[in-house]
Amino acid sequence: MSHLEEAIELALLHVEKPFAIFDFDNTCIMNDIAEATLAYLCGNKLLRDTSLLGEKQDDNADYHERVFHTYHALLKERRIKAAYMLNARMFSGFTPGEAEAVALAAITEEGSRIGSKMLYGLHIERGLAARRQVLSLMAYLKAKGVHVWIMSASQEPAVRAAMKHFGIEEDLIAVKSVVRDGVFTSELETPMPIIEGKVECMRKFIDPARSPLLVADDSPTGLPLLETADIKVVVDRGNKLGKIARERRWFLL
Repeated sequence: MSHLEEAIELALLHVEKPFAIFDFDNTCIMNDIAEATLAYLCGNKLLRDTSLLGEKQDDNADYHERVFHTYHALLKERRIKAAYMLNARMFSGFTPGEAEAVALAAITEEGSRIGSKMLYGLHIERGLAARRQVLSLMAYLKAKGVHVWIMSASQEPAVRAAMKHFGIEEDLIAVKSVVRDGVFTSELETPMPIIEGKVECMRKFIDPARSPLLVADDSPTGLPLLETADIKVVVDRGNKLGKIARERRWFLL
């Protein structure tokens, strides 16, 4: 039995109705389904809402390139929440079924080989693959009677499509667009599971008071939720969160 399994066994002795929360992108899988889907939509000029950057753009040839560059510029400027919210609006104008179909097409185009590619002059990650160690941890928790949740700052149809593709059958909390007349709008439902919003979503949708038995994440944006957990698990990607996990002696995968 590993040290992590021992910690889970011990914690379960003192917890009723335990639940665990896993981030999705770069935690359950390698790379990011939302970024892959945005790249697919922009690269194939499939965005339907031409007002994602402000005023509606009519017949603007470089609109898709500008949306793509704006998203990556926001990330570079560390305006993480703004970047995630722009990405989350990519399905504006699509029906839920169409959005999930687009995400599946993006998954197919990405393939499972991890690497990089160029789009509109930028190097971006390529490939989507399951992190088997993380999925094994999820299966172990479920076998112990722990209710496992996925909580993601990505758009719900994209994450749901990826979960189906990788055979992940857990409850999902992700960013949702407001639907009108059967079509997604650019308006996002609140609370949104982005950074500190993940804690708010946990309190609203999972449990208003209890702490999670375990939280797993890969990014510093997951810190607010990680700090609520009895057991903190970090997928080590060589970033600031990995350093924090080492300093605080959290579990590293």
